[in-house]
Amino acid sequence: MPAGAPLPDDETNLETTSAISDLAPAQGAVETVKPLTELEKFSSVDDTRGSETRTELSLGEIPDTRSQRARQWRLLESITVKNFKAAQDATIPLDRLTILVGPNGCGKSSVLQAIHWGARAASYIIPKNTKEMISFDRLDYLPSSEPLQTLYKGELKTDSTSTPVEITFSHRHTSDDPHQVNVKIRAARNRGGITVYIEGGAAVTPYKQRFQFLTTYIPGLAGLSERETILAQPSLRRQAASGDAGGVLRNILLNLRSRRTSEQDDTDGVRRLEKLNQLVREVHNNIEIDVSFDEREDYHISAFISILDSYYQVRPLEMAATGVLQTIQIFAYLILFEPKIMLIDEPDAHLHPDKQERLVEALERSAIEFDTQIILTTHSPHIVRAASPSAKLVWMKDGLVATEDDTAIRRILGWGGLDKSVLLFVEDEDDKAIRAIVRQWPDISRQISICRCFGIDNLPRDKFLEGLLVDGQLKLKTIIHRDRDFMTDIESDRWKNSFRTNGVFPWITKGCDVEYYFCDASYLSSLYGITIEEADSWRTEAVSGISKVHETFNAKRKIAIRTIWPDGGAPLTDDLWREWGEKSPLTVIGKDLYKSLKVIAKNKGKDSKLLDKYHIPENYEMATDLRSIIVNALQEEI
Repeated sequence: MPAGAPLPDDETNLETTSAISDLAPAQGAVETVKPLTELEKFSSVDDTRGSETRTELSLGEIPDTRSQRARQWRLLESITVKNFKAAQDATIPLDRLTILVGPNGCGKSSVLQAIHWGARAASYIIPKNTKEMISFDRLDYLPSSEPLQTLYKGELKTDSTSTPVEITFSHRHTSDDPHQVNVKIRAARNRGGITVYIEGGAAVTPYKQRFQFLTTYIPGLAGLSERETILAQPSLRRQAASGDAGGVLRNILLNLRSRRTSEQDDTDGVRRLEKLNQLVREVHNNIEIDVSFDEREDYHISAFISILDSYYQVRPLEMAATGVLQTIQIFAYLILFEPKIMLIDEPDAHLHPDKQERLVEALERSAIEFDTQIILTTHSPHIVRAASPSAKLVWMKDGLVATEDDTAIRRILGWGGLDKSVLLFVEDEDDKAIRAIVRQWPDISRQISICRCFGIDNLPRDKFLEGLLVDGQLKLKTIIHRDRDFMTDIESDRWKNSFRTNGVFPWITKGCDVEYYFCDASYLSSLYGITIEEADSWRTEAVSGISKVHETFNAKRKIAIRTIWPDGGAPLTDDLWREWGEKSPLTVIGKDLYKSLKVIAKNKGKDSKLLDKYHIPENYEMATDLRSIIVNALQEEI
């Protein structure tokens, strides 16, 4: 069809008439099998015991007719995606392995889909043209059931001045001249397809060919079809390009294993299958795959998975775990299609953390061996932790790239801050009490990641937070908690004022520590339905049963003096001891008072388990000072 021509009325039937010429096999194409007619499939079959005669399958191979220029490919420096689904304007720097992280809806998956759509659409442009109109039925990949609705916050239009979906592939180049290919997608004139435009001079040639998949897209397997018959190359490649391998995985395995017409025997096919098994075993070390099809006897492809445990098990492929199937799919696509860009969406979804780390290590090695670049998305800190320093890490937020700071991304993921707005660093190792407090406010708690620091000396300092949040360009807020530990109001303010970084909110407990909130007289009154006076008597009685109160008080004061008053000037510890009532609820740490109160409650005939579980009554709100700080943090702009 000439570029810019209107789509014919019967465009939807074009696939059936031009599939063979339009869709060539992957590089080093496997044997192409012509499907049998129904008569040929079942001719001369004895339904009881007699012999069968079947027509031999006709094998053939479509030659690689690409020009030398079409075969040339330079590694990519970056890919920019604009105006596609949740991706507003994201330039993704690339290496052999690039990992996209970020909260749900940030645009990670949109980037992968846009890259694949752009590359697949460009492959339909004939060599002499710079644009092509393509019906939806012809396209082997559509990113949505409503493709024209995929424009970022809009709808694709036909007008050449309208906003398109735009994908820019920037290649590495030895000269200073940019080496870019720009693909734009708009609606076709009758809105029954798209018009794809391509710019970039001689660099566009590898994009305008159908022989090799420049990109493969692996969104993950939801399951496997029960059976597969032999598919012709155009049908196989069309379904593989669509990202849906559930119905063709056995065909892919058979093509990978089969002798190609350019090969003398099946030695190379055996080697490809063994390579697949080798890569899969790097992730699942007790797995082996086999596939077979006897063209004279079989109607369906047989594929099996062997489990090499203490005893040998052989199962049909469809009985394999989803994580195993996805690993097989990833490496089978890599070996069979040899893509230049492999796009993998959340491969961690069905894998144990140990397997996630193994997968990343195997992918990094394979990217070099197969001369490809891999872009994957993840929510998993295990994936990121296993990536080598050479891998590119990219944090996305609101359709944009938030940061490429490797250190910042690794730290935030390790703290569980991927889809959170606030990191709450807590002094203690045991965070049960503070988690119970935060759970009072469900809408707030879902935006918070609690990070234990195992001691006051491990709390992040202001300089560290500046490097993480400001230099790392992560627009997260942090709340730094420390226990009061018998500090005066002046000392508390001095500690808070040591944090000057924008987005950092220090919080010191009202009482000695977090547990002290669960020792307050008003809390005990609400929990057990007793008067405030009775609750105060419980506290006084509980204090009398605690030993070494004075020694603990002195030890806590020494820490405060060391950290707050390094140059001297601290109030005298003995003066504070006397001022606060000597051995009293004000000079006892909350952890000890809390334990003693559980005994008192039990002796009073009350349910001590309510205290043990940090139960907060519905009609009572605890630690309103913390709630105010969290709300301020969420509302403040950085």
